[in-house]
Amino acid sequence: MVRISNELLEKIIINYGSFFNNISKLPAEKCAHDVVDEDKVHDQVHLLCSLLGYTPDALKGKMVLEIGSGFGLFVAVTRRDYGWNTIGIEPAGEGFDSSYILAHEVLREYNIPEDAIKNATGENLPFNNESFDFIFSSTVLEHTNNPELVLREAHRVLKPGGGMQFVFPNYASFFEGHYAIPWIPYMGTKLGSLWVRLWNRDPAFIKTLQLLTYRQIKTWMQKFSDVDVITYGKEVFIKRMLSIDIKDWAGLGKIKRLLVIIKKLRILRFVTFLMAAAGSFEPIILTVKKQRPNG
Repeated sequence: MVRISNELLEKIIINYGSFFNNISKLPAEKCAHDVVDEDKVHDQVHLLCSLLGYTPDALKGKMVLEIGSGFGLFVAVTRRDYGWNTIGIEPAGEGFDSSYILAHEVLREYNIPEDAIKNATGENLPFNNESFDFIFSSTVLEHTNNPELVLREAHRVLKPGGGMQFVFPNYASFFEGHYAIPWIPYMGTKLGSLWVRLWNRDPAFIKTLQLLTYRQIKTWMQKFSDVDVITYGKEVFIKRMLSIDIKDWAGLGKIKRLLVIIKKLRILRFVTFLMAAAGSFEPIILTVKKQRPNG
């Protein structure tokens, strides 16, 4: 459900929708609607809480940080509907130049204080150590300059006993969501640029992405001595695949249609477990808890 004004929605269509229409060939209106749809936030809240073992009510009044707030829907909806004390960061003047400005317009329409979203990057969080009970980030890590540093910064500001979740593409998988095209696992930027060109897509955007993989993230997480990894998302992937429970956000509708065909061929279970075993599940849903001093 989209609750923002038509005037603000039109600005987001022009800013974000048109940009991703050029990349994915999906309608600009759909791209914009997806990033301001409250149902998506509720899905994110459910996933975050269920994997960490909490109910949404348990986070009421807790300090929650969103790294990469985009147009501010997660901050606005979690404050209004769940009573979370959510703070977001979004860099001004980087990437989508007006997303930081438009996020504040969204906050105003939701009657949320504008300082709930701050101008900052994930590599340099403007917060004291152990400031937040929970941290959430969705489809942001691949857009950062130094994703490993972002994870270290998130760990720094997370309280002992707190939990965090980063959701982002797995470039060991077979689908590239920004372009909404098939993908060959483990391609680097050079081959990836040639690949997207074959699909009549602009290769410039792929050069801005961090092509993260499950194995790479697992290696980084092993450097933290006080973190328990709950999941990388493999179990969620298996459940979604076998039930074909795929939302129609962005280009995911293409995957859902393909899975229907695979199921009719009676190989869905085989394909699902093969991809999971190969580390090709999508997306990565890195969900962790930070240990308390006594372990």
